[in-house]
Amino acid sequence: MSAALADYQSISQTLASQGFVILRRFLDQAELAWLEQACHPIINDYGVRQVLQTHPDIARSLPWQKIISVLDAAGISTAKPVRSLYFNKNAAHNWLVPWHQDMTICVSQKAELAGYGKWTQKNGVHHVEPPAEVLDQMLTMRIAMDAANHENAALKVLAGSHRHGKLKGKQLDAYIEKSRDADMHICTMQAGDALLMRPLLLHASDKAVNASQRRVLHLEFSATALPAPMQWAEAAQISGTSN
Repeated sequence: MSAALADYQSISQTLASQGFVILRRFLDQAELAWLEQACHPIINDYGVRQVLQTHPDIARSLPWQKIISVLDAAGISTAKPVRSLYFNKNAAHNWLVPWHQDMTICVSQKAELAGYGKWTQKNGVHHVEPPAEVLDQMLTMRIAMDAANHENAALKVLAGSHRHGKLKGKQLDAYIEKSRDADMHICTMQAGDALLMRPLLLHASDKAVNASQRRVLHLEFSATALPAPMQWAEAAQISGTSN
């Protein structure tokens, strides 16, 4: 599903039913140029975690008022960025991503709390799988810095799959087999477009046939307060997002 910048009225409804929305021309040419300039120090990296925290120029380059308008249209106007990543799929780093849901969050510390499990650490940051209710209140924004199409492995999604909660094991395999033909959508995008998606939306990407550069700024947002003593790992450390 696509939405023009001038028409955000359908975002909340479409996210509820389909689980994703593509915002065409979300960044104008000047905004895209500022983002590209800010990302220049990591131009040769294929993956950077906590990128807004480690590269504050990237945070400063983003049109936050425009992002806040999108969050408001999605029904989470008070949300803050709680995870940020930069990807660059290219000829040297051309990986396959199988069908999956995004089920983990980054938190400040490990705590034994009901509903939170499968603890891991990545780059010294605690990751945990929270209850589905926490994931349901989150929103992911993926800003395309390059064109994404069939040849360079644009993201694939199964529309509506987020409505079925966490899918694992045989249940996941059965759902994919049943829904892949009818519900699969390839998210073809141009540089400056943005994809909004719910974390539990099933998504995947193939290896690129033509492995041209495909850079993505991946931002996750939430307005949910985590149970004490946990806090979001990145939210308290990112500044300048209200400008």
